[in-house]
Amino acid sequence: MNYIEAVKWLENRNIPLGEFTLDNIKELLNIFNKPQDKLKIIHITGTNGKGSVASFISNALKENNFIVGKFTSPYITDIREEIKINNIEISEEDFAKLATEVREKVEELDEKKIFVSGFEILTSISYIYFERQKVDFAVMEVGMGGRVDATNVMETSIPVICHISLDHANILGDTIGKIAHEKGGIIKENSNVFSYPQEEEARSELKRICSEKNSKFYEFSENEVEILSSDELGNIFNFGNHKDVEISLIGEHQAMNASLALMVLNHLKDEYRLDEEKIKLGLKKAKNIGRTECLSKNPLVVVDGSHNLDSIERLEESVKKFKYKKLILGFSLLKDKDHANILHKIENIADKIVLTEIDNERHTDLELLESEFKKFSKKEIYPIKNREEAVEKTLSLAEEGDMILWCGSLYLIKDIRKIFLEKLK
Repeated sequence: MNYIEAVKWLENRNIPLGEFTLDNIKELLNIFNKPQDKLKIIHITGTNGKGSVASFISNALKENNFIVGKFTSPYITDIREEIKINNIEISEEDFAKLATEVREKVEELDEKKIFVSGFEILTSISYIYFERQKVDFAVMEVGMGGRVDATNVMETSIPVICHISLDHANILGDTIGKIAHEKGGIIKENSNVFSYPQEEEARSELKRICSEKNSKFYEFSENEVEILSSDELGNIFNFGNHKDVEISLIGEHQAMNASLALMVLNHLKDEYRLDEEKIKLGLKKAKNIGRTECLSKNPLVVVDGSHNLDSIERLEESVKKFKYKKLILGFSLLKDKDHANILHKIENIADKIVLTEIDNERHTDLELLESEFKKFSKKEIYPIKNREEAVEKTLSLAEEGDMILWCGSLYLIKDIRKIFLEKLK
């Protein structure tokens, strides 16, 4: 297969629905001699913040001259974004070559009625690639949940747990405790576990799992993070012995995510002789595409993949860091989200609203989304199914000094970001 054929094969890889298990991906990786067990893995889960924490940690290790593989999802522009070494995407040639090699084994498993999904194949490709490239660290971001996520196939890891809130309740559970149980499923025996400050229900479940697994639980409190400044350029903060730490990611919650990363890096500091200034430089260079990302200053255009109530609340705080007259909101949402609370929250910050549909089978119909907003909102609402026309509408509505904000789903932002960048050229 060439690169285009490989991507098409992966994206069209449908399998029978059933109970989630790790049995099938393990069968595939066993054929390749368990590459995941030859790697030093930093395994990151949580509801929000995974991409930011992965970027902070991988950048800090890269600045300290280590070779760092990073696996994240979903991609924004190109599927190769999900598999990087030292921030360089896997080449089209290497991707196609590995996909072709893996496909042969996948089809042998198909004949045995052992079906491996597209995401499991992509995860397997990342493990094989990182092992063959002899990375010093593999920073692996969980796709969903943790316990039965395709990434969770290693014998040992450093588990990192970002902020836990309600999301994917139909799959992961309808309480914080149940979701924490799924996220905590990445904790292995005798691990050092690092956690963001959690609600008590999540915290107690994570500590219970750690006790069961004979693992140590490390956490910090919000008042240990002293934010010195926070604006549209990022944050400067103190955390423990780390003074005047600068990050470019916007929103005070990113200082919290960076503090979680620092806690992990402190654990590695002595063994790997990490330099403090290089750690700080790595944090400052960290980026997270599609998360409160400013695409243009004039007009002011910001895109954000916020897609659940917790991330929308954080976005609401981040938007306050920008200076603008009116906010033109571009928005859509998948149908399995907490619509009522999210719509009320996002409507608060908008002056005018443009709605569109997401290119995903789980999209919310435009008419339904419009009717949900109109139940409580008197603001101007423009439903436009075509995403490019919807982008044009937000641009035409924005006057001098206004801000355009697009949010609601990373699947949406993938398209909107591409359209904007082409227009802003």
